[in-house]
Amino acid sequence: MLLFKREDRYVLDSSSIIDGRIVRLFEKKFFEGKIIIPLLVKTIVKKFAQDTGDRAIQILRKNAAIEYVKNKGNGLVEGICVLQVADQKKAKVVTASDEVCRLSKFYPRVRIIDIRDLHRMLMPIFTPDKLIEVRILKRGLHPHEGIGYIEGVKIIVEHGAKFINKTVTARVTTMLLTKTGNLVFCTLDHKNNDTSSHEKK
Repeated sequence: MLLFKREDRYVLDSSSIIDGRIVRLFEKKFFEGKIIIPLLVKTIVKKFAQDTGDRAIQILRKNAAIEYVKNKGNGLVEGICVLQVADQKKAKVVTASDEVCRLSKFYPRVRIIDIRDLHRMLMPIFTPDKLIEVRILKRGLHPHEGIGYIEGVKIIVEHGAKFINKTVTARVTTMLLTKTGNLVFCTLDHKNNDTSSHEKK
């Protein structure tokens, strides 16, 4: 699924690179186009998250052309720098920064893509008591837990460890938002689960 035109240009700020979710969106072809990174952004990423930022940029480079642009003027705050570059390049800004979103009102021609809002829009909705099907891939932190993933969201199934390499029906109990992603906690739906009917090769 392609959400934006192939010829689109995206200016990334440090928050979007460090956040990391932009990498998955390019890998999955939700975004296609050219990535523009101001040198100020590159410097900030190197200072605060060098290893994480380097890995993200390396993966992005496999999925899109990356252009580094020099900062025009010294002493610019990152938000202004990013918005100015986007305005000049007729590009969209990808961010996870409240500050950039706030400053964008001074640049009405620049479209802002808040990676947090976009991720929430694309992420499967897991409401309490909803039945889901998930393939159990491994044991969890506790020996009885089984772990699976749906669209990159980690699913923790109570008493799911005995169903490793099988698909089970689970009932959502709660969802927890963390800095590293979302966790969905479930219980097995015993009416719909048995060893034979959910084994999938």
